[in-house]
Parts: sequence; structure tokens; C-alpha cells
Amino acid sequence: MPTTRRTFLTGLSVLAAAPALAACSTGGAPADQQPAAGPAGAGFPVTIEHKFGSTTIEREPQRVVLVGLTDQDTMLALGKAPVAVTDWYADDTPGRIYPWALDKLGDAPLPEVLSGEEIEFERIASLAPDLILGQYAGVQQADYEKLSALAPTVVQPGNVPDYGAPWDVAAITIGRAIGKEAAARELVDGVKRQLAEAAAANGFAGRSGAVLSAWEGMYVYGPDDPRSQMLRELGFAFPEKLLQGKSDRFGWALSPERTTDLNGVDLAIWTATPDQVAQQTGGVWAKTDTAKQGRGIFIEPKPADYDIAFSFVTPLSIPYVLQRLTPQLVAAIDGDPATKIPPPGA
Repeated sequence: MPTTRRTFLTGLSVLAAAPALAACSTGGAPADQQPAAGPAGAGFPVTIEHKFGSTTIEREPQRVVLVGLTDQDTMLALGKAPVAVTDWYADDTPGRIYPWALDKLGDAPLPEVLSGEEIEFERIASLAPDLILGQYAGVQQADYEKLSALAPTVVQPGNVPDYGAPWDVAAITIGRAIGKEAAARELVDGVKRQLAEAAAANGFAGRSGAVLSAWEGMYVYGPDDPRSQMLRELGFAFPEKLLQGKSDRFGWALSPERTTDLNGVDLAIWTATPDQVAQQTGGVWAKTDTAKQGRGIFIEPKPADYDIAFSFVTPLSIPYVLQRLTPQLVAAIDGDPATKIPPPGA
């Protein structure tokens, strides 16, 4: 296992750079997991609960540093730009503001990019933040204590695995922290409508589907991973036989021969290339009913924008993904193995 979970996530997301590594519910967060709405017009101070207790933010923050890997999207969607973001994909995108979010930056300066390998405490301190946020994150207790000594810090929720904050919960939490809760809820509701409309229009409900990668065999993104949450909101149920009693983790690897567990699964989405999947599964994938019936989709590292957007799962990236993924889903489940999966954006 890689030395850090963040390194592991990065490895799974840039498989092309390291081919040897590989890296029906209404969906979203249940109502009892979503942050409770504050009173109308509520502002500051605001107290937000998280994995390590609660944090009170006394006034509207002006200098926000993000230690979550995707939190910049929601901030930008709500009209605020962070002063620093945390790198995930180690690419050269300026400020790690990707195409689906770039127009939301406006005239604000690009944020600084912090290392995704380890938290850069001294550098964060030099930025003089008045708020530190980490929703799509796996901040640990010792790191939280160091961060909270620098500024009020709100990290991931404690009732889900690290890197398992539901996208809607994360968005509303970020909104509360920056004084934009009402706008965040409206934003979330709009994206949820898009997901529900796509599910209803294309008959996705009642089918099973899993998001996978090629690492140490078949890597399964668990039901609490945001990618799996998005698929669930499109109507696809997580295949129970892939759980293996590991639902307290954002994902896990199964041995190559266990790829046969995909038999009977209606949809398999691989965040890898076909060659990587063939290599890591020892050729077992090609022998499954799911593969033979054309029910596999490959979200490949190129074009990178689609690959990154699929893994971000934010209020800005989800609509971008839906435009590309929906036709692929329709083709994959049409019952005709001869139907080709269209390339993204086709």
C-alpha cells in the first residue's frame, strides 16, 4: 500500500503515467447526514461540526486555504476564490482550476498550489489564512491540531470514511463556512435535479453499477466514495457482493481472480485504460459477462479533463461529466454488445 492515502489517490488518478501501478436510492447524502439549515439570514459566528469536534468561525473569511483535494470548485461556484489549493493530479493546470470551473474565477488571482504529498504547515502559515477547509480530505488528528493553531479549521465529517464526504454535504459545509449556505443549498439542489433528470430520462434506475480501477487486481471504489455516490444518484445500485465487509473504507483492492464478481453486474466503470485493466486483472475482465456484453466504460487518463472531472465530483464538475457520461451509460446498458461506447464529448 502506498505510504499515504493521498499518494494512493493520486496514483489511481494518473494511471497513464505509471501503467505498472494502475492506479434504487435517490443518492447523495441521506437527509440525516446533511448539515442542518441555519436560520434565514444567519451569518457569523457559525459553528460547524467535523471529525475532530467543532469549529467556530467568528466572521466572514477572506483568506481561505484548502487542504481538501476538490474544495476549490464549490468555493468558486459560490463566488469566492481561495488563496491556496491542494494538488491532487500533479499536472500543470494553473492554480488547479480546471475547465469546468475556470469561468468562475473571474478576475481573482490564481490560488497558490500546495503539495498533495504532505501538508505544508509553514507555507500555509505564510499565507495568513483566516480559514482552513478540507472536505474531500483525510486530515488526521495531529495535522488538524497543527492547522487549527494557524486558523479556524473545518475538516472532513466523522461519520463517513476519509475521502468519503458526500459531495452535497461537502458543498453545504463549505457554503456555511464562508457565509454562503443558502446559495450552496440552491446550487446542490440544481445539480441533484440534473442527476435525477438524467436517471429518469434514460432508465438507469434498478440497475447495478460499480466504479473501479486497476490496482493490485481490481480496485473497488466503495459506496461512500464520491464517484460511487454520483453513480447511485443516477439510479445505479452498488453491487453488494463487492462490499466484502469493507464499507468503512473509501475503497479496496480485490485479487485478479475476484474480477469474476462482476458477472451479473449491469455496469462497470473503469478509471483506467483497457490495457491497464487487462494487465492488473490477469485477463479475467475480458472473460466476464459484463465485458462480453459491452457493459464496461473506460474513463481514461486522456483526455485528462474528463478523467479529472469524473473523480472530482463537485457541483461544477458533475454537470460537465453528465454531458459526457450519460451517452456512454446509455450505450453500455442498451443490451447490444455491438454498440460502441462513444468517446467523451462525441
